Amino acid sequence: MPAVRANYREQGPILKWITEDQVEELHLATLEVLERTGVQVDHEEGLRLLKDAGCIVEGNRVRIPGWVVEEAIRLAPKKVTIANRLGQRVMHLEKNHVYFGTGSDLPFTIDLDSNVRRRSTRKDVEQACRVMDYLPNYDFVMSYAIASDVPSQVSDLHQFQAMTLNTVKPIVFTAHNEKNTRAIIEMAAYVAGSEGELRKNPSIILYSEPISPLVHTKDGIAKMFACIEHGIPVTYVSGVVAGGTTPVTKAGCIVQMNAEALSGLVMAQLKQKGAAIIIGGNGTPLDMKHQTTLYGAPEHAMNYAVLTQLSQHYQIPIFTEAGCVNAPIPDTQAGFEAGINLLMAQLTGANLVHDVGYLEGGKTGSLAFLTMCNDFMDMVRYMGRGTRINEDTMGVEVIDEVGPGGNFLGSSHTFDHFKNEIWSPALFTRLFWEIWEEKGGKGILDRAKELTRNILVSHNPEPIKDDAVEEISRIMARAEKEDLFK
Repeated sequence: MPAVRANYREQGPILKWITEDQVEELHLATLEVLERTGVQVDHEEGLRLLKDAGCIVEGNRVRIPGWVVEEAIRLAPKKVTIANRLGQRVMHLEKNHVYFGTGSDLPFTIDLDSNVRRRSTRKDVEQACRVMDYLPNYDFVMSYAIASDVPSQVSDLHQFQAMTLNTVKPIVFTAHNEKNTRAIIEMAAYVAGSEGELRKNPSIILYSEPISPLVHTKDGIAKMFACIEHGIPVTYVSGVVAGGTTPVTKAGCIVQMNAEALSGLVMAQLKQKGAAIIIGGNGTPLDMKHQTTLYGAPEHAMNYAVLTQLSQHYQIPIFTEAGCVNAPIPDTQAGFEAGINLLMAQLTGANLVHDVGYLEGGKTGSLAFLTMCNDFMDMVRYMGRGTRINEDTMGVEVIDEVGPGGNFLGSSHTFDHFKNEIWSPALFTRLFWEIWEEKGGKGILDRAKELTRNILVSHNPEPIKDDAVEEISRIMARAEKEDLFK
């Protein structure tokens, strides 16, 4: 009797950058930093919660015992589920579930028509969101651009309004302060139908961060606490430049970032047990020659690979970066840098992967590059699904059927499988020279621009209800008036 064989199943490749022993070393080093050095907390309620929990509080300096950190890790949700504007639960942030989106706050944009680099405007936010709403590999949106043509005190509200009106996809938002955060939550509640519906199926996530090294600001904590009160998930992560605001060594950078994220996690769980917090960080090194942040550098992707393993060790969702580059324009360098770090994010199993489409180290955006990155993400997702190995895909029967000297073009096996087994891009060229030349001889950037223009002309995201549009406008007017007279 033949041996019983296990069922075949599709298994995607998983990349582990360091060993489990090294993960434990980094965790223990993080605990030592929090116990020995501690953090600065510039928030009254945060200080009180930490003191009552057994931390050592001296003025604004807080030293956090390891057992307090471990308890917070235990309490944090292992999975965070996010809905879209329609209430459909579309992102399940848990181990090896990867979702891509843009970042926020690019001060400059390369104009799609003139090709001139200029200050970003609210229209750039609107257009970026419409493009991302259409392109299938963008799972969530951030504002992408800074709305520099509106009052700066409420630019975050304008950006949120622009995102809400121009996409149904989940939104990761930034806010200037607690007051504006609460205004954004109010807007989102009207769109969801009620505060209860938004709490049940949150479609927004706050992005907030400490200031490196090891400072938790009043505004950063206040925004996080406001969201926790309303059941809104929060990414509370560090934005650092290694060699500037953290140690230059990759391991030292990761330990400090982890300490900042976990101390934020502690405050979140003290505020509300089970608060939905996403950890991680933005771990770019500093170029010592030019003083630029190295978004496209190998160290950037390597740091995130390790941070992802740490988050998986804690079983807490992670927020990282990929698809962002140092190239100032969408050229060969940009494509290589974006492709490498997108592939790393996919293979390591990071969850919320933002800043896709960033140029010039996070200074400049390009709608055409956003569209190019959709193909890059499609390719890495295809690779991330792995190789299907079963009796049908191994093809023993069809090999025997065709036999020596035959060909497989006319085989039903080929017809049944080629669409799944051969990746098909939207923008990449695979034509012979003569045919490519006949079709205009265009490169990928030209084709991306054409597709982007077509999207902007033809695609209209599903609208929100008229009463919600009116209510959002009312909240915006109130916020602008309050800011004018404060």
